[in-house]
Amino acid sequence: MFVFDLHCDTLFKFFENQRYSISKNNGHISDVGLKNGGYLAQCFAIYQPTDITGDRGFDYFKKQCDVFKNAVSKSLVLEMATDKMDIEENRKNGKVSAVLTVENADFLQNDLQRIKTVEEKGVKVLGLVHNGENCLGYPHSNDKALSELPLKGFGCEVVQALNSTNITVDVSHLNVGGFWDVARLSKKPFVATHSGCSAVFKHSRNLYDEQIKAIAESGGVVGCVFYSHFLNGTNTTDIDSILRHLEHLINVGGEDVAALGSDFDGMDCDLPFDASKIQILVEAITSKFGFSVTEKLCFRNAMRII
Repeated sequence: MFVFDLHCDTLFKFFENQRYSISKNNGHISDVGLKNGGYLAQCFAIYQPTDITGDRGFDYFKKQCDVFKNAVSKSLVLEMATDKMDIEENRKNGKVSAVLTVENADFLQNDLQRIKTVEEKGVKVLGLVHNGENCLGYPHSNDKALSELPLKGFGCEVVQALNSTNITVDVSHLNVGGFWDVARLSKKPFVATHSGCSAVFKHSRNLYDEQIKAIAESGGVVGCVFYSHFLNGTNTTDIDSILRHLEHLINVGGEDVAALGSDFDGMDCDLPFDASKIQILVEAITSKFGFSVTEKLCFRNAMRII
């Protein structure tokens, strides 16, 4: 069974260590691991650290785009993809597609013209915020007043501008008030690339049922995160917890809304598998939901968005 994962933080490893190799490392993802795991595509997120601000942030974004393309060019396994045709062509050639995304768009810095550069760099999904306030809006919070704050004016402009591009809005990490602004403003499907379900485990990063329904109604998807802190509140991810969140997504939003968004290389918890052994999870999903639904969860729903 093919796998299409909507989020990992592997690129940030390159920022932390310039000697980091996509081909051989001690993280969750390597190119060989993706190949052995049966991946169709992996989204690689550019994360902008909160201490890199202003024009430095935009320079950092562009440098990370170069890091991504350099890693892909040196790999015998990966090939960059910007649409479904690319992914299908890469599959025929025995390659795993590498899709570029963004987590924290603070580098836009109130300049809509920068979106053109983002699109030219091949970015397919743009996460508006991370865990801190930025020029677009506010992050998830347990504080009700903070959680209900709306998107900033520039954030609203960005959502509307993205509707005229091939870039999809990502609401993972966004607060509730900002979420509903995205739902109101976006004329295209929007996504939560790596989130869980609040009804299964209460956490400010997880989605309420009304939010899941809104994403489904837009035609978007929710990539089920693998991070135990969002799944069950422990330091250990177990397959049953992932299955519970996937089941809730299906029950609330239908089988077309659920997808995978691991957050590999972005979490500090014990895991029963990495990318190379992802078929352990696929087998469990198939056993619970059947083959046709598993195809949707594992890759077809994500392919529809791309």
